[in-house]
Amino acid sequence: MKRTIIIASHVTLAKGMAETLRFFAGEITNVQVLTAYVDNQSIDAAVNEIFDEAATDDEVIVLTDLKAGSVNQKFFKYIQRPHTQLVTGMNLALAMGIVMEPSTRYLTAERMETLVDQAKADLTYMNAISLDGDEDDE
Repeated sequence: MKRTIIIASHVTLAKGMAETLRFFAGEITNVQVLTAYVDNQSIDAAVNEIFDEAATDDEVIVLTDLKAGSVNQKFFKYIQRPHTQLVTGMNLALAMGIVMEPSTRYLTAERMETLVDQAKADLTYMNAISLDGDEDDE
C-alpha cells in the first residue's frame, strides 16, 4: 500500500501549504500539489492522471480549499474509489496531522473524522480570547 496526499487549490495556495508542511515535517515524498487555474488550463486532465496512476490498493487523500469550489468538485467524483478520502476547507493543522499519520495502514473514515475535528479545534477567533490573565502567562 502506498499513500499519496494531494493538496489542491485555486492558484498557488496548495504550493504554499506544501512548502510550509516541508518546513515543519522535513522532506515529504508522498505529497503532490495541484495548483489550478494558474495557466488557464483545465485541471480535469491532471485530476484524472492522479487516479489513473494510482494502483487499486493505493490510498489517495485529497485536501482542497473550498467546498463549493471547482477544484473540490473535480475530485468529488472519485470519493467512491476504494481507499480515497476527500476533505475540503483544508488548513495547516489538518495537513500536518495527515502527514504525520503512520502509512503502514489505511486511514479509516473514523480516523479522518478525528483529524478533521482536531483541525477544526485549531480554528480560533483570537479577539474573543479573554485577556484577564497576567500578560506573562502563556
